[in-house]
Amino acid sequence: MELRLTGKQVVVTGSSKGIGFAIADGFAREGADVHLIARTKSDLAAAKESINRHSDTAVHTHAIDLSQSGSDRLLYDACGAIDILVNNAGAIPAGGLDSMDEATWREGWELKVFGHINLARLVLEQMKRRGSGVIINIAGAAGERPVYGF
Repeated sequence: MELRLTGKQVVVTGSSKGIGFAIADGFAREGADVHLIARTKSDLAAAKESINRHSDTAVHTHAIDLSQSGSDRLLYDACGAIDILVNNAGAIPAGGLDSMDEATWREGWELKVFGHINLARLVLEQMKRRGSGVIINIAGAAGERPVYGF
């Protein structure tokens, strides 16, 4: 299928494994240049190598923890013009109000909520000035398949 993505700059957070890797791999197969973002350099290197086996598009890796304040700006500055942002990184821990402490709640929300929001705000301004772009936020499946423990 030709999606006209050749040369587009795609940033996928949480893309060294799982859903994020599959998304980045799919964009690379369609000709997009991809930026893989995760915390672990070795996982990023393995993901890049896997994509490079079948794709000659540019694959950039960024080992960064988007739950840390200011990391969104570092990533934004490193990536340049972003055509598509896929916020995928993070997971909210299971547990109810009565079973999780504040530190656990905040740790989960720093990346999955604030990491997504902060990066999207930076990229949105760039996209508005250019008049094009797409931001996709992967929040999870609980909206369709609720689980009591979340």
